[in-house]
Amino acid sequence: MTAKKGKILVVLTGGTIGSKCSGGVRGIAGDSPYILLREFRKAFPAYADCEFEIINPYSILSENLTCERWSLLYGALLEADIAAYDGVIITHGSDTLAYTSAAIGMLMRHTSCPVILTAADRPPDDPASNALPNFRASVDFILNEGMRGVFVSYRRNSDGEQVFYIATRLRSADCYEDEFSSYGGDCFGRLCDGRFLPEKSPLNPSADSLNRALSPVARNNADFGARKILLLRSYPGMDYSVINPDGFAAVVNYGYHCATAYSEGSGKSLQRFAGMCRERGADLWLGAFKSSECEMYATQIELDRLGVKKFYDMSPEAAYVKAVLAYNLPDTDPSAFMRSCLYFEILNRENEESW
Repeated sequence: MTAKKGKILVVLTGGTIGSKCSGGVRGIAGDSPYILLREFRKAFPAYADCEFEIINPYSILSENLTCERWSLLYGALLEADIAAYDGVIITHGSDTLAYTSAAIGMLMRHTSCPVILTAADRPPDDPASNALPNFRASVDFILNEGMRGVFVSYRRNSDGEQVFYIATRLRSADCYEDEFSSYGGDCFGRLCDGRFLPEKSPLNPSADSLNRALSPVARNNADFGARKILLLRSYPGMDYSVINPDGFAAVVNYGYHCATAYSEGSGKSLQRFAGMCRERGADLWLGAFKSSECEMYATQIELDRLGVKKFYDMSPEAAYVKAVLAYNLPDTDPSAFMRSCLYFEILNRENEESW
């Protein structure tokens, strides 16, 4: 096999891919975040000439992720000389990977080299783990493709395919098969024998769109946990009267597929909650509306009158993360920020190339 050469920044943040198992319990301790690189070096000697520079802004199990840690992660990336690398790999826990990938997709959209987030289903020293294939695929993508952009690499257990996703479109893994998916249905592509094969989909950005130079969303870091965002999802029997918006800058309510929510009766409805949010100074966002839909339900017209804001064609994860950034980045108009397409997170059925 041809020797692989290049310089890659590896950002370790913990998760299963940075853990080890002891006595039947997975956890992060001692040098466990670094086991991945050691196992990779042993398993794939052809990459001996590939230089990995490691930073470790924090090590957590990803269920303990907070918005404040996005500030630590973004701060570490701002301090790194990204231009000196062929690419960046961020290792992360799978539980909250979809949220961090959305955040990094938006915040690092201007980066001229590939930024890949990846995770694992088992610790890297477990022979059944997909940690090493996921990391190797990330390395191969950087060295062989050099395509600018922010992506997620993860091997599906169901069919063994090494799938790449647009970072802002990754949906959280399901609880049965632990499989990730892409908002809109189509992944970005697959890696086969070290080469990337793009998915032919009208929803995916073209090479020209990916290579277009973008300005940074935030040139400086911010405290992404300073102003809190509440995420709600509609479900049958939802009682809005028990939800308190106090202390939140905004509420993001991800409605049913028609962007609807419970509206019958006065005491428990979204309409009553909208009035409460307005009294408490919290913006209320309802979505995800479809930009291609012309007609509206009668209940949605009433919500317009109450000042409920709409967002369009975004996953729950991307909508929540976007609101976190919108309300915490300085000198930002949250309404304009939420409605703009930052990094392919909005799927526009009528004009896919609108980004």
